Amino acid sequence: MANASSSPPSFDYVIVGGGTAGIVLASRLTEDPNIQVLVLEAGEDLTADPRVNVPAMWVQLSGTSADWCFKTSPQQALAGREIEFPQGRLLGGSSALNSMLCIVSSKSNIDLWAQLGNDGWDWASLSKSFEKVYSFQSPTLPLAERGDGTIQASIPEEDSKWPQIWRDTFEGLGLPADNDPFSGTITGAVSYPETVDPKSKTRSYAANAYLSPASSRPNLTVWTSAQVDKVLFSSPANEDGEPVATGIQYTSTKDGQTLTGQRATARREVIISAGAINSPRLLELSGIGDADRLRSLDIPVLVNNPFVGENLQNHALIPLSFETATGAEEGFETIDGLSRQDPAALSAAMEAYGRQAGPLSKSNSNVQAQLPFPNITTEEGKRNLQRVLDSTLQVTVSDDGSTPGATNKTTPAYEAALKSYIRSVLESPTESSAILMTVPGWASYTPDGKWAPIPAGNETYFSIPVLLSHPLSRGTVHITKSSASTPDTETSTTKPAELGLEVNPNYLSHPLDVEILARHAQFVESVLAATAAPLATYLKQSASAKRSTALPPGPRAFAGEEGLDRARAYVRETALGAFHWTGTCSMLPREDGGVVDPQLRVYGCRNLRVCDASIFPLVTRANTMSTVYAVAEKGAEIIKASQ
Repeated sequence: MANASSSPPSFDYVIVGGGTAGIVLASRLTEDPNIQVLVLEAGEDLTADPRVNVPAMWVQLSGTSADWCFKTSPQQALAGREIEFPQGRLLGGSSALNSMLCIVSSKSNIDLWAQLGNDGWDWASLSKSFEKVYSFQSPTLPLAERGDGTIQASIPEEDSKWPQIWRDTFEGLGLPADNDPFSGTITGAVSYPETVDPKSKTRSYAANAYLSPASSRPNLTVWTSAQVDKVLFSSPANEDGEPVATGIQYTSTKDGQTLTGQRATARREVIISAGAINSPRLLELSGIGDADRLRSLDIPVLVNNPFVGENLQNHALIPLSFETATGAEEGFETIDGLSRQDPAALSAAMEAYGRQAGPLSKSNSNVQAQLPFPNITTEEGKRNLQRVLDSTLQVTVSDDGSTPGATNKTTPAYEAALKSYIRSVLESPTESSAILMTVPGWASYTPDGKWAPIPAGNETYFSIPVLLSHPLSRGTVHITKSSASTPDTETSTTKPAELGLEVNPNYLSHPLDVEILARHAQFVESVLAATAAPLATYLKQSASAKRSTALPPGPRAFAGEEGLDRARAYVRETALGAFHWTGTCSMLPREDGGVVDPQLRVYGCRNLRVCDASIFPLVTRANTMSTVYAVAEKGAEIIKASQ
């Protein structure tokens, strides 16, 4: 794979972004030897890098040249904090640096996509695409082999008893403890597969699973270190008055030299697969977006669509770490020794990985739980939920009236459908309103989103971060200048102003999000980690126990109404976002806020599609990677059918 050349060659399809979706598209489209495909990736090829391949090293790529190193604008609901977040800037995209969790969305979530006006995008249809993505085997858990796909997925071996302790705890609470992770309906504890090859114990991702087998095809060309600046269109427009995409302009780096103004042409289509942050950015730089915004930046308006870059969605999450009890270490091993770079722990982990075992062979975060609104099966829980809904749900998604800057262009039809869905989820005893993740060790963050170092000392920890399954808060991502620029990822995070990009997720701008997170934080701190057996017996139950920074001394600091107020304050003080960005080029009817139609075609122009997480009209229940793969598989079928 070579860097971009200076010549202006022509291809049938030009794919912008060699990430999770773009590589799937390239692999599938070039199955036809008569179709010529070009993929342009801004980052490098790191398929041989151990930071990519060794599962537990996934956090090591954040803040490097393999990361776009984005940062949000100041978040008004989070005391003005600016939060850093990684996005993959390498071949394979975020599938090369994420936590590898293979989580399919819920059936109800995907079915809503279709109900919003996207025929053929329901659970029954997209499930077929999921099956094309994964090959899954579980030698230890009672799950049948699933799928016949390209990505290898496996559930890691349980070399400690804490996963079983987790399951036993939920069983003791009367919740299911052995869910099928592929079912589309999960309540209670669940062990998720990871995209780890069970034979080699290395990451299985877009670049090595989809691209490597296709790389010898003469009809596939991949350029790395090639950042696309804008899409090019024919002039004049076609007979219908719509601009026609004809290629792209890009900047490449080769041997330390930057070459600007280069071009490649597309005989059939340009396909943007740059992700939920960069795809709307590229549309706006190309003249597709809100006309007033584009004119203010002296960008000629080709398509006036005020919804480009709107409807930005992400899961908010909060950290919760608890010190383990004295004597709990045996059988409840943690990864804190690795976090402290203890020589003995490092040596043992390396030795175990040589046997394809141990903490380096997995993400150490696949054991989780999907939970409904706390106590929803009781009359008291139902009354609590009704009070929450009565006090929060009338606040609009587009402007909550109390948080300055929390605006987002949302149509009444979309907002009504969204609120109806959220209500149905919260009222259901079998739908997830929050996800409890687990890490056998310290897992916390600094206020600006970086990994927080483990406290000094010899204490060990068990962490239960809480993720909001279905946020109502909506944000935006928009350009602030008329030309693309490359972040200086070798040194530090590039500020949005330097990138010419403003990312404003409006975290917790809707009060319902705060309420749901606070009540799940209350459950974790005051029930699960304090009284629920057997888990609570493995955690230190005293006011002197070390806990997450900003977490009040415990146990049961969040119990009762006063405790719930403390939980709300803790949520606002510590919340940040997951890396599950979606929605900025939503697949919706244009009048309801859409940027692309169900065929992934950009409204108002010809020969231009978007295929990545930006087209999700609603953020998935949990991690987005599996759904991105499935969307790309389905997108490839759609494109092939249109040839």
